[in-house]
Amino acid sequence: MKKILSIIITKIAIMVLKLKKKGSSFPGKIALKICPDILKHVSKNVNTILITGTNGKTTTTALTNHIFNNSFINCFSNYTGANMLPGITTTYIKNYNLFNKKVSKTAIIEVDEASLKYICKFIEPKIIAVTNIFRDQLDRYGEVYTTLNHIKEGIKLCSNSKLILNGDEPLLCSLEKIYNSKYYFGFENYKSNSNQENLNVEATNCKFCGSPYEYNFITYNHLGNFKCSRCDFKREELDFSVADILENNINESIIKIKNNVITINQGGIHNIYNVLCAYAISSVCNIPDYIIIDSIKTFSNVFGRQENFKIKNNDITMFLVKNPAGFNETLNTINLNKQNEFYLGFLLNDNFADGQDISWIYDVNIEMINDFKLKEVFTGGTRTHDMGLRLNLGEVKNINIFEKYEEILDYLENKENETVYILCSYTCMLEFRRFLYSKKYIDSIW
Repeated sequence: MKKILSIIITKIAIMVLKLKKKGSSFPGKIALKICPDILKHVSKNVNTILITGTNGKTTTTALTNHIFNNSFINCFSNYTGANMLPGITTTYIKNYNLFNKKVSKTAIIEVDEASLKYICKFIEPKIIAVTNIFRDQLDRYGEVYTTLNHIKEGIKLCSNSKLILNGDEPLLCSLEKIYNSKYYFGFENYKSNSNQENLNVEATNCKFCGSPYEYNFITYNHLGNFKCSRCDFKREELDFSVADILENNINESIIKIKNNVITINQGGIHNIYNVLCAYAISSVCNIPDYIIIDSIKTFSNVFGRQENFKIKNNDITMFLVKNPAGFNETLNTINLNKQNEFYLGFLLNDNFADGQDISWIYDVNIEMINDFKLKEVFTGGTRTHDMGLRLNLGEVKNINIFEKYEEILDYLENKENETVYILCSYTCMLEFRRFLYSKKYIDSIW
């Protein structure tokens, strides 16, 4: 009785919140209050794929969902967010059929790294995919080994799940005493401009003997073809790999996987990793290459993740940034625009979902933007002055500091035919998009 009551009340709550264009975690909280193990019941007969990791979860989840839909697989996903237990519970209940419980579906679910163990308590997924592990929200996750342990705790509850792991990530190749079937993705080779002196120190030493890694190449941050300088720990053999990058500009990448030439409608190495992870998941699920390739080509950017729109006649691209690794890689991606001068915005909040400790902005290589073809920069959000200070310390010129989104919009509306890149922390992205939606500059909140 509790189960049925929980499902009915939650479905009503979902409908009410949908009318109000609100988020999707609250109905799940109601369901869990009424029936704490409701997720176990509503996930029966569902083939679940869980996607976790620090960066790239949302895009990888959305792309995988797009590929599965194009394969005519009956699937659902939470790629608009809500990746903790209440939000995931909402997603399953929303797609649960009270009158036909035996309908087989596939769920492609983004999971917060620290929440994986709570989800795996109720669900044994067919696949767990992990994109990467970087320093992120130090006040919540701690350092990278804490995040790794969160993920391991979840995996250990799911001995039959297949693991799809970033093979260029030393932390994921060190999953000792985990005996699940494993598939690794990464780069066969890469012409790298990075060097080990620029690396995040938390991830450059061997987890087994403590000696520093040596790299044949680095793609970004601490990802690449590594081996320990002392013991025999090294990168695993790759099952899915990028053989070549034929093109990489700010708007698109063209890569080779096996003998397939694949066009990606986003630039940047981080997006190639997202595609590679989705490709690996789909291949392990026996989806034909031609469907995967066509789906990647037709995939549209997820809201707030390299999202393109217009303000008046200005071209705006919005990027989500939430940690030093992602921020630096986003700046590297923007720097692929070598032709046009542009404006650059930084919107920073310190809400719980952003991480209340913003000291991480001092680990960002903000000085690199002094070599960009910049016209001006601007800041916004609750920590607009802190971001302005960071830019000032980086000797960046022409800084405009705004207190309100209205001021930013007025600033942009007075430009003509300009290119603008805006980097937002998570809640800034949500707030600014909602504000732009109210001004009819974007078509939907999600």
